[in-house]
Amino acid sequence: MGIGDVIQHYGLIGIVILLALGIVGLPLPDETILTAVGYMVYRRELPYLPSVLAGMVGAILGITLSYAAGAWLGKPLLQRVMHIVHKSERSISRTSDQMERYGSYLLFFGYFIPGVRHVTAILAGMTRMSFGRFALFAYTGACVWVICFITLGHLAGPRIEQLRTHLSSPLLYTLTACVALAFVTGAFFIRFKSRVC
Repeated sequence: MGIGDVIQHYGLIGIVILLALGIVGLPLPDETILTAVGYMVYRRELPYLPSVLAGMVGAILGITLSYAAGAWLGKPLLQRVMHIVHKSERSISRTSDQMERYGSYLLFFGYFIPGVRHVTAILAGMTRMSFGRFALFAYTGACVWVICFITLGHLAGPRIEQLRTHLSSPLLYTLTACVALAFVTGAFFIRFKSRVC
């Protein structure tokens, strides 16, 4: 059963489940799922607003489960690995500090970089980032990410099949990563410039 079949069979619940499992770490193409949902919205097979809300629920559920796994299982695992490679508690503390400094940005922008969103929440849980701070950036990022890709699929409409035949999946991921990297770099540059000036 393909992604489209799951969504057609289970509807909005299928969107929630697929996105939650994809963000937790199962090998599911999250951007493809969201774009397919947008295309189905274009074809009037799904309603726009409920689909966006279902996508947000799935993304938030998945990222929250990853955070919980990092908080409950990640820290002992991190300490064990640090012990094996002869690193001290001080090294763990330094890692924690780095997550505290940059973790918020990674949580928000990481959705747009394939592979990154799967580990940011685990790292946030491992480094004991407060749930409030985690939720603010991770949930906001999830909502923006879902809206962007569902809207992209909706606007692409009949051109989506043509796009898929001309661009292979690796190239699509590479282009997405490049755009996201440029966006993140610009955001950091603006923030750095505002601090200096």
